Order: sequence, then C-alpha cells, then structure tokens
Amino acid sequence: MESLIPNIEQAALETEFSGVISVFREASTVFSQAFGYRDVKNKLPNTTDTLFGIASGTKVFTALGIGVLIDQGVIALDTTVSEIDRAYTGFVDPHATVRHLLTHTSGIYDYFDEEMAQDCEHFTVKIPWCELETPSDYWPLFEGQAMKFRPGERYAYSNGGYVFLGMVIEKVTGRLYRDFVREHVLQPAHMHRSGFYAFNDLPANTANGYLEDRSTTNIYQLPLRGGGDGGMYTTTDDLHAFWDSLLSNRILSAELTAIYLKTHWTFDATKGYGCGIYKHLDDSMFAVVGGDAGVGFDSRYRVPEELTLNILSNVTNGEEAMRDVLLGYL
Repeated sequence: MESLIPNIEQAALETEFSGVISVFREASTVFSQAFGYRDVKNKLPNTTDTLFGIASGTKVFTALGIGVLIDQGVIALDTTVSEIDRAYTGFVDPHATVRHLLTHTSGIYDYFDEEMAQDCEHFTVKIPWCELETPSDYWPLFEGQAMKFRPGERYAYSNGGYVFLGMVIEKVTGRLYRDFVREHVLQPAHMHRSGFYAFNDLPANTANGYLEDRSTTNIYQLPLRGGGDGGMYTTTDDLHAFWDSLLSNRILSAELTAIYLKTHWTFDATKGYGCGIYKHLDDSMFAVVGGDAGVGFDSRYRVPEELTLNILSNVTNGEEAMRDVLLGYL
C-alpha cells in the first residue's frame, strides 16, 4: 500500500483534486494529505483537519440513529409505519417496516428520485432551502403524494425514505434529529468534530462546497442544514474513528451491528446493500458514499487488511477519479 502514495499524489495533481485523501491501517496513518482550497476566492487551503460535507454518506448515521432506538426497545426492525403514526399514509404503504425503509425497499415517495434524471446542481423543491433545517420540515413535501411501489417489491434508492427515517427519530424521541444523532451516534463513535452545521453558521476550517465550475459555492443548491438523507460534516480522522467504533460494537449492540452489516439486497454477483452501508457479498469491504452539489465522498473499510480509505472532496463528483486510483491497488 505504501507504494501507492506517489500514485495518489500524481493523480490528485493531474485531476486538480480538491479535498483530503487518507489511508489508515488499523490505528496507524499510512497516508493523509490535503489538496486544493476550502475557500477558493480567499486562497485558504484544505487541511487534513478540514470539515467536509458528505452528502448521502449521512444516511448511515441516520440508520444508526434508528438502530439506537431498536437497541433501546423503542421500535423494532419489523415495526410498521402505521404503528409509528397512522397519519403516515398515501406516500408510503402503512405496512412498510423500518427494515424496508433502511434497505431502500419500502416504495416510499421520494422527493429527490434518482431513478429519474436529476441534476443535483439545479434541483429545487417547493420549500425554500433556507427553511429546511431538520427532517420534520420536509413533511409538506410528502403530504398528498403517492407511494412508488409496495414494500419489498424491489430496491429503489430513496432520499425520501431516509428523510422520513429522520422524521421517525424526531417523532418517537421528541428531540431534534441532529441532537439525537450527535448524542447517541457521533459521540459514542468518537466523532467529536462531526455534526449538522448550518450554512450560515459553519465552524472554523470547514470547506465551502463548489459546483463543477469550481468557483460557485453550493449554498443555494442545498438545505440550510442537513438531516436524514444528507448534509452532515465530518473529517477524515472522525471517519477513521467511525469504522473502528462501528466494527467494535460501540455504537450498536453486537447482535444489531451484525444485522446491519449483512446483505439485505443483492445488486449483482459481488455487491449488495446492508442498512445504510454498501458492501461486498463476501464481507471483505464496506462502503459509505455520497455525492451532491459541491460534495464528493467515499469512505471504505477493507476487512482483510484492516484498511480505512477516505476521499472527501468539496467539488461536485470530486471523488470519482481518486476512487479509481485507490481501489485499483486493493
């Protein structure tokens, strides 16, 4: 793996990569380097401590928040939508279960349906982005909509399903989604700098997200604050701590962690989906990925070598070229 370092640096420079790339083996850092700028106009460079948005990488943390509630006995994997609230009807089958929602097989209405052609840099909804600060704020987008299909019929990646899971967390706990996830997922995972920060109140050393033109920021393309399906911020070191904590059963019980990591839906001969996590069917690698306007993200754990590989980019689809470089040497 050490021989890969010159290739990473060369590829990052050739592709004008902006962000952080890290490789960890167990507790040791094999490679960690920042490239490009967190603030282009002011020439402020990214560092290995910079916070980056992770877009749909957030979904695993929503799934884990639900898992905490399962471990607490508040809900179960087979709890149905109607058992949570009978008002949840029309946009989702009342017989859809928490398991269906976690594994993208519920058929719930999806406000950002990626089975349709969508341009994330120009996508809008009928609620102004500045008014979307927590999952329950999305409720008007679901009212009166129709479900896509019956639960269990097929797999359909669902942003709406994970926003809805965020609503469920708020419904059953009476707390803001971000506060619950911070206390019960991020803190146990030792992800001390990670969180759901508002665009108008970002912490120091947070990367601006840039559209593909690399000069326009994404502040008018995304919700004010992330929640449910995307928008969390984290660092490469926090992600290293995350994989260790998840696989050491410090977030969920050992029994539920095993269920979360098993294959719940098979894509092809080698890959499948667990609960918020993509995986190889032989359990050799787990992955959390995300992409949105101004965000490119890929974090993987390679089990045989105990390797963590992180790519965090503050440019739309900025992780793609570097992903091929890293995976080509595994």
